[in-house]
Amino acid sequence: MYSTEHQQRFDNGAPEAPEQLGLLSEILNRETFRTLGQEVGVGHGWRCWDVGAGDGSVARWLAARVGTSGHVVASDLKPQHIPSHPRIEALRHDLTEDPWPEPEFDLIHARLVLMHVADKEAVAAKLAAHLRPGGALVLTDWYCGCVSEGIIKSPVDEYTARIFQQYHDGVHELAGETGMDFEWALRTPDVLSAAGYRDITVRDFRAPGEGGAPTARLARLHSSMLEPFLLSQTDLTVADLSVIREKLLDSEFEMVTNHTYTTVVRVPK
Repeated sequence: MYSTEHQQRFDNGAPEAPEQLGLLSEILNRETFRTLGQEVGVGHGWRCWDVGAGDGSVARWLAARVGTSGHVVASDLKPQHIPSHPRIEALRHDLTEDPWPEPEFDLIHARLVLMHVADKEAVAAKLAAHLRPGGALVLTDWYCGCVSEGIIKSPVDEYTARIFQQYHDGVHELAGETGMDFEWALRTPDVLSAAGYRDITVRDFRAPGEGGAPTARLARLHSSMLEPFLLSQTDLTVADLSVIREKLLDSEFEMVTNHTYTTVVRVPK
């Protein structure tokens, strides 16, 4: 989560939080469920911890998979969007400050969490150590390849290219100020390998970026959530932001989306 004066624009208490969380679920859930179901094999009786559970959509899926003998801990700094469920234990929890739930989980899943955490290398190793023998740690974070791949895929005029670059640079400037690390997803496997884990796989997923797609609608939402910052800290104007929002709904426009790297670690039995 963001920790500056702009934090309220991004966390789960923001007015736009339900829409933001819903879009993230649209973008990521299918790939997450494929990883957890087909690669990890979450099954009946598993004990799972969903870190940074957001709207609880992954926790609900896990609860259905683990059945009546399983259990799901769903934690978040602000867990009010996690639904009530007999097999979901919702916790208000700060990963770096609060005592952790009892150890020995079969699965620990954290999506778009560690890239925000200051001591992420130590936290990742600690999460792996919190698993039962044979358990799985699944860490997913964004990676932006914009330096080499650009930010717009479709042909655009010079003005559109300029304002999108300013928007992108402004968002990434704020991200840097608040500690978000878009390089962490690349380092994750090496960090866990250095911690002694050997059974490590990585999945790379990129969602479509056409105008009107969930990724574009999320960028459009962020342009509103961050408007005070963008107007005060960049050369963008209200008119520029209006054009950006219009383009992000245009099916002829396509932006380059972030990589979503998922690192799966299995601890020895």
